[in-house]
Amino acid sequence: MLGSFFRVAVRPMLASSLGQVRTATKKAGGSTKNGRDSIGKRLGVKKFGTAEVIVGNILIRQRGMTFRPGKNVGVGRDFTLFALADGFVHFRYNPLEKRSYVNVLPTKLLPKPKSTKEKMKRMEAVARRAAAIAQADGV
Repeated sequence: MLGSFFRVAVRPMLASSLGQVRTATKKAGGSTKNGRDSIGKRLGVKKFGTAEVIVGNILIRQRGMTFRPGKNVGVGRDFTLFALADGFVHFRYNPLEKRSYVNVLPTKLLPKPKSTKEKMKRMEAVARRAAAIAQADGV
């Protein structure tokens, strides 16, 4: 009985008079201000150079006017660039303005390809036409 009295009443008085305080063996886990993230917005180029597109295809999703619309390309209210004509995508950089433009070169003049070889010829024709446009623009 004396032992329980010593444990309950006397020992805490001795510990406090000696300046010892019992502390926790684990530190308190503080709160953090991190740990949240928003989902990706899936921005960027959707159709790359020489890709064949149809009317309404989204070419680029962007915030602001990183890429400017060129021929046969429209702009949505969220700065999305989309095709206004069937054709091939063509990117052009103007070093004087330091801006990139996206064009769609129409395929009305080119027949539909029947084989891979014809498709390659068609792409070469588009590349030649893109070079001619770039040269005419003075790039």
